[in-house]
Amino acid sequence: MMALLWAGAGGVSCPEAAGQEIMVSSRIGPGGFGGSGQISKRAVEKYTEMLGLSPEQREAAMTMHGGYAAAYAARQKAMREALDEVRRAADDSGDHSVFMERMPAIQKENREATTKLEKEFFSDLKSLLDSAAQEERWPRVERARRREVGLRQGQMSGESVDLIEVVGMLSLKGEPARSVGQVLDSYEVELDQQLVAREAARGETPVFEPGKPIDLEKLEKQMAESREAGRKICDVNQQNARKIEGLLPDGEREAFKSAYRKACFPRVYRESRTAKELDAALHLSDLDASQREEIASMKQAYTREIGPVNAAWAAAVEEHEKSGNAGGMSSGGAAIFMSNGDEPQALKDARKSRRELDEKYASRLRSTLRPDQKEKLPKTFEGEEPEMLGGQRMMMIRENR
Repeated sequence: MMALLWAGAGGVSCPEAAGQEIMVSSRIGPGGFGGSGQISKRAVEKYTEMLGLSPEQREAAMTMHGGYAAAYAARQKAMREALDEVRRAADDSGDHSVFMERMPAIQKENREATTKLEKEFFSDLKSLLDSAAQEERWPRVERARRREVGLRQGQMSGESVDLIEVVGMLSLKGEPARSVGQVLDSYEVELDQQLVAREAARGETPVFEPGKPIDLEKLEKQMAESREAGRKICDVNQQNARKIEGLLPDGEREAFKSAYRKACFPRVYRESRTAKELDAALHLSDLDASQREEIASMKQAYTREIGPVNAAWAAAVEEHEKSGNAGGMSSGGAAIFMSNGDEPQALKDARKSRRELDEKYASRLRSTLRPDQKEKLPKTFEGEEPEMLGGQRMMMIRENR
């Protein structure tokens, strides 16, 4: 027996029920509402380098991208207007299930429109090629785009890592650059095969509609298949990361390991708000000598203490993923997460430890600053995530009878 409860982006609550609890939450992923995401200017610049385009060809490519970007922006404006209309309808009626009723159509329309724009852009870009050598390089561009789109959809730690990007942060020269380049050439093809296989095996993202039954067994099967496909991508990254480590000189090896770890666990290792506030405080012009010394010491201590705390959090995340009790999948611009019951205590404790560490140093910083200095700290920082719109959350309760 299974009961389904639904609530909009504001959250969900459920009555007590016996048996297994499965939480399903759906939110819009990096591709936006039903699309694969805009092709960035930086990506096009990389494509032109891969293809070996002449200065004239590059200029034409960037002009094409300007037209594409304008059309994409117009499409996003139309999508926002559609969402505003849905919000107004929900507010007027007091029935927030309207989000789930109308969101699939908005997603579909946006997905079809942005996919058409993307196909047209790549067709135009390919038309610029004027030599056999450039034609032979075209598959590299296709693989690069599949990485840009496919890796964003990863739900497991390490499933969203692009080792080509990670190595690009290093300053390799000579033999290390040549040896690592050979590994990356084969890695690019191997990773692409797994991304193509994952996409081929993935069905359409389930659409959850109030009052309609959900095939939970089918959803669980899709989640399991998605988790297995994600594990294979993680394995490709782990195996090739070890190969690359062995080819790097000592200094670059540690830099690579750190960058790879951060790419595997971006939520864990991204710069915290506390760290940003400590940096911002050190740049205040009206600190006295004792304040500056105290904050500098505070920053050193925080940096030292956060290392093992983050390592414990990352280990807990990885262990939870290995258990198979949580999973996710992404398709059509939407990400769906499923959790089989409560999170393990180790994961809760690890997150709590990190939160308490951040709070401890944030409190110490504020006690060190005068009220007028505290007001000078930024209210928001670049890169902080905006509120997610259009989210759908559900609680499914399966009673074991």
